[in-house]
Amino acid sequence: MNPVRYGVVFVAVALGAALLITALNTATDNVLGHSAQLMVPAMIAALVEGQQFAKAHKRRPASVEIWGFTWIATGIAVALNVAIAFAAGSIAPEFGKLAIAQPLSQQFNVLLAIYAGGYLIFNRLFAGIGAANQFSVMRSRGEVE
Repeated sequence: MNPVRYGVVFVAVALGAALLITALNTATDNVLGHSAQLMVPAMIAALVEGQQFAKAHKRRPASVEIWGFTWIATGIAVALNVAIAFAAGSIAPEFGKLAIAQPLSQQFNVLLAIYAGGYLIFNRLFAGIGAANQFSVMRSRGEVE
């Protein structure tokens, strides 16, 4: 599984969704957005990585492989969350909410720990789903046994 691709997909989804929600809010004079928006980039990036693993290796990842990826991806997601919060918080307001807290304060650390827990769960779950779905598709096409 490729950490660089995971990071690129994470940032693209995070900023793309934020821009789309901002445009919809402006067009409809509404307030869309939810804190769950923070988890969607990790979900999609992990799903893509699971699919790519199955395509490349013609099998599902072993438990040790998927957990190894999950820990690395969680670290990447947390780092990108902080980077987006401080560098692009005006573009991605849900991410920007982290930047309200003083860095390394108790509030900041608790929020980051909660986000990290969510990223850990969703990375593991969606990487497995992506790999299983892709493997099933490949099996139905006769590409694997």
